[in-house]
Amino acid sequence: MTRALAVVAHFDDAVIWAGGAIRKTRALGWDWTVVCTCAAEGSRRHYFLASCEALGAHGIALDFLDHPDGAAFSRNDRLDLAAAVKAAVGGHIDWVFTHSLRPTGEYGFHPNHTEAALAATELVESGVLLRPHGVAHFAYGRIYNLPSISTAATPDATHYVQLDYDDLAWKAAWCAHARDVELLDPTLGGLSWLEKLGWPCPNPEAFASADLELPVAFVQR
Repeated sequence: MTRALAVVAHFDDAVIWAGGAIRKTRALGWDWTVVCTCAAEGSRRHYFLASCEALGAHGIALDFLDHPDGAAFSRNDRLDLAAAVKAAVGGHIDWVFTHSLRPTGEYGFHPNHTEAALAATELVESGVLLRPHGVAHFAYGRIYNLPSISTAATPDATHYVQLDYDDLAWKAAWCAHARDVELLDPTLGGLSWLEKLGWPCPNPEAFASADLELPVAFVQR
């Protein structure tokens, strides 16, 4: 059985950036584990675990600090985070997916995205994760640098997953649910960044990797 790992920062990142890919490969028999590094107790953790269940993936919620400002690892310990991801996974992994390491990220720099990507990448490079073929990074960027942060595949994307109507309907429903989680969060004052994101996020889903020749469901550029 093919084992895949996604390491993401926030409760909705797996759905937004790779939900269609996870859904399609699960239908092909892939065994998915999704680790979310910043999923403290509450509605966000509940959403994350429920979305993983809907995807047929094993969700693991960690409780590192969500900090949209500052440098990567300025408020989370690098070694602690890597150790927590390692402990959460266990066993061999065939394919590893995570956030972009480009300075502009998926829609702009976010320290938590970089933390998750570095933790996943370093575990692969150090040989801690057994038998991985390599790392595939989410490959998205802002369209025309619009303030709406609508995103699309970047030119450096090496693999794509084309979503059909059912995939998009599924993602739209879960993105709407994620938006409602944010709107009901009193700390955000009735705001949701998802309102600014392309809805229900880019199609096709896009990934960049110099190491991988991803199998069925992924179209190589």
